[in-house]
Amino acid sequence: MNFEELSNQIIEKVGGAENVKKVTHCSTRLRFQLNDVSKIDKEGLKQIPEVPGVKDQKGGIQVIIGQQVDDVYEMITKTYTFGENTTNTNQKQERGKNPFIRFMNLLADCFVPLIPVLIAAGLTSAVSTLISTFGWLDTEGTTYQIIDLLADAPLYFIPFIIAHSAAKRIGVKNPYMTMAVIATLVYLNVSGIAGEETYLSFFGLPLRVATYTSSIVPALLCVFAQKYIELGIHKITPKAISTFLEPLLTYLLLSMIMLIILGPIAAYISDGLAWVLQATVNSNKWLVCGVLGALMVPLISTGLHYSLMPVLIANFMVLGYDTFWAGPSFASNMALAGAVLGYAFVSKKQDMKEVCITTGTTALLGITEPAIYSVAFVNRKVLYSCCIAGGLGGLLSGWLGVNSYGMAPAGLTSIPVLAGPTFVNGIITIVISIILGFVISVVLNKAGEKNVQ
Repeated sequence: MNFEELSNQIIEKVGGAENVKKVTHCSTRLRFQLNDVSKIDKEGLKQIPEVPGVKDQKGGIQVIIGQQVDDVYEMITKTYTFGENTTNTNQKQERGKNPFIRFMNLLADCFVPLIPVLIAAGLTSAVSTLISTFGWLDTEGTTYQIIDLLADAPLYFIPFIIAHSAAKRIGVKNPYMTMAVIATLVYLNVSGIAGEETYLSFFGLPLRVATYTSSIVPALLCVFAQKYIELGIHKITPKAISTFLEPLLTYLLLSMIMLIILGPIAAYISDGLAWVLQATVNSNKWLVCGVLGALMVPLISTGLHYSLMPVLIANFMVLGYDTFWAGPSFASNMALAGAVLGYAFVSKKQDMKEVCITTGTTALLGITEPAIYSVAFVNRKVLYSCCIAGGLGGLLSGWLGVNSYGMAPAGLTSIPVLAGPTFVNGIITIVISIILGFVISVVLNKAGEKNVQ
C-alpha cells in the first residue's frame, strides 16, 4: 500500500487540506472535522480501493481504512498542515438535527478518545485475572498488587479523563479548570474528611457525601455548568483584574455548585442508572444480549455503539465487571467473521474470495469495519446471516451468563478479558457464533447461487 498516494487521494476527496479543520483516528477510521461538508466527494472516497467505506459524522466524515489507519494518519499529518478557520455551515446543520441524535453524537465524541485507555486497562485486568486464577504470582506480593493497581487506576480516576475529553468537545475555555473542580470532588472521598457521615455542613448548607471516584456523570454535568459559568463571569469581571479574579471566581463558584447541587444530583442519577441496569439489563440478560448481538453491526456502522459506553462503564462501576456487552459483542463479531468466510466458501469469483478471507480474518481479531463495508453491506445475505447468528449467539451468551472482566475489542486476541467464572461459557458462545454465521451464510448464498458473484 502506497500511503503517500492514498493520503493525497483522501485529502483531495474531503475537499482539500484547506477544508480540513482537524483529523483524528480510532482503531480503524480516520475522523475528519471539516469547514464545509458540502465539499466531500463521498463517491470518490468509496472508489478508492483501500477505503472499505465512509460514515457521516457531525461536521465531517469518517473514512474507514482498517488496520493500516495509523500509517495513513501519520502520513497525512506529516504531509499536511490544517487550519482552524471555520464556517457556520456545520453549526447550522448540527442545530437542525434531532436533539436526541445530537446528544448521542456528543456522548460518542466524548468517549471515543477514551477507548485506547479502556482497552489498555481491560487487557491489564485480564492479565491480573489470569495471574490470580492460575497462581502465577503470589497475590499477596507487591508485584501482583502493582499489576492489579495498573488495571484499576484508569477506571478509578476516570472522572479526570472524562472531564478533559468532554471539556475539549464542548469547548470550555479551560479544560484544566474542569479537572481541578473534579479533583475537589474526588479529594472529598480520598481525604476521609467525611468519615462515616452521609452529609456534611457547609456554611449551614447540607452537602451530601457521594462517591465521585469511578463515576462519569459528575464530570459531564461539571462541563455543561462550566460552559455557562465561564461566560457569565467573563462578562461581569473588570478587565483590569480579570487575569486573577476570573479563574478564582470560576473555580470557587463551580466547585460550590458541584459540591452542593450538581454533585449530589449526579450521585442520584448514578444510583438511578444502577437501578435501571439491575431492573432491566441484568434481570433480562438473555433478551438484552440477543437484541444487541443481532443489532451490533448496524450499531457499529452508525457509530451508535460509542453512545452506549456510559452505560457499559456504569455497569463496570456498579458490579466490577461487564454483564451485557462483551457476550453479544463477541457473538456478533464472530458471527460476522463466520458469515464472511462462509461467503468466501461459496463465491465463484476469485477476487471476492480474497476480500472475504482477508476481511473475515480481521473480523476474527476484532477489527470488523473492513468486513462490514466490503462484504456485509455489499451482499445482504451475508449481513442477514451475521445478524441472525449474532442474535442467536448473543441470546446464548445471556442465557449462559457470560461476563467480561475487562474492556477490549471483541476478537480472538482479546479472549483473556473473559477469564473468570464464566470463561468456558464465553468460549462456547464464540465457537457457536462462528459456526452459525458460517452455516447460515452458506445456506442463504447457496439458495441464491445464481446471484453469487
